[in-house]
Amino acid sequence: MDPRLSALLFQQQAAGFADIAGARAEATIPVSDRLLNQLIAEALPPGGAVHEVQVQTQAGNRLTARVRLGRSPLLPAVTLRLSIEQQPELPASPVLVLRMASGGLMSLAGSALGFLDKVPKGIRLEGDRILVDIRDLLAQRGLTDFLQFAEGLQVTTGDGTLILGVRLRIR
Repeated sequence: MDPRLSALLFQQQAAGFADIAGARAEATIPVSDRLLNQLIAEALPPGGAVHEVQVQTQAGNRLTARVRLGRSPLLPAVTLRLSIEQQPELPASPVLVLRMASGGLMSLAGSALGFLDKVPKGIRLEGDRILVDIRDLLAQRGLTDFLQFAEGLQVTTGDGTLILGVRLRIR
């Protein structure tokens, strides 16, 4: 990017984009499983208890996550079948809620992970629900300021694609 344009954008960001107040934008952003898994891999803390996560999305707001704890090849991966239960409500409650779709071993796996408190920061386990705190995830990357412009976020899935519906407004 041209350094002059970059400097101008940083100036506008620092001023809360005051010179374009009233701007609105809506976007539908399809994210392939490949890109989603790359983003997850880069977000996992090095040396953390969660070694690997592979997500596969399916139509109907369903996904499968294959989670590997630790680095030992002797530890099997845990497969979780998830469904989107609750959308984030911006700005008041920027939390995406996923529910483990399978009972039995899946619920036990979720409970075990919760007891071990090994999930990455920004993700909480409550029984058979996984809460993804978008504010916390953005804060870890120094991007919390962008939440002030968000009016809505809808997370859905298609086969092989996570679909983000975003509404932004600069006040």
